[in-house]
Amino acid sequence: MSLPAKVMALIEVLLETDGNIGIRELAAKTDISKSSVQRILDSLEENGWVSQDGKTHSYRIGFKLLSMTNSWRLRLELTRHSHDEMIRLCDESRQTILLLVLDGYRGICLDKVEPERTIKLVAEMGKVFPLHAAACGKILLAFANPGLQHHILGSPLDAYTPLTITDPDKLSAEIEKIRGEKKAISVEEMTLGAAEIAVPLFNADGSLIAALSIAGPKFDVEPKLALFESLLRSSADAIVKRLTNNRKNSVD
Repeated sequence: MSLPAKVMALIEVLLETDGNIGIRELAAKTDISKSSVQRILDSLEENGWVSQDGKTHSYRIGFKLLSMTNSWRLRLELTRHSHDEMIRLCDESRQTILLLVLDGYRGICLDKVEPERTIKLVAEMGKVFPLHAAACGKILLAFANPGLQHHILGSPLDAYTPLTITDPDKLSAEIEKIRGEKKAISVEEMTLGAAEIAVPLFNADGSLIAALSIAGPKFDVEPKLALFESLLRSSADAIVKRLTNNRKNSVD
């Protein structure tokens, strides 16, 4: 068994184990020698992936790995509770519906629903978006932590079209406007001929969950921005309500 395979085997057992587990049991469950298990665990502990109990010397998943695992679980939960609402929003708007979350210094598309039409916005699930362009990206940037905003504003801002915001001062002003209005609009910032409007989804504590947007051809979207904003806010409220109810039921 290669070293990466051994590492993954140990992590899988640790993830499946409630509480702590000792080296002997890990070795037996993975068919890896105790000496190899010890060396791998020492390295994983040094990097924060596992944690050792000082009294029993047994191991459990570390906070670093647990945080990553919980992040993906939350994303799956968000997608599951938003998809039906996105379908309804697509039916009402006849445009492409996007759901994005922060992923480092970029946005990533968790889900997309398209209308049955010949002109569509090209944005697949898993596609990454810059945070300074397009309405969905600017929503994520506007409600991100100050450190992330500072990093983006201090980095080169690539131009995707002649209308992409590439001046840090203009982007900073745009961020303030979006925070005040709790919506973002973009017209041909990422793709010529396309327009988009996005709103944020917030947790009860005011932290950002995701960006929800309606995107499509400029000639279709621009005349209906007020209507689409209303539809988006209604859908955002419905999604957050479902997430909140699900969490309450899980606690109960």
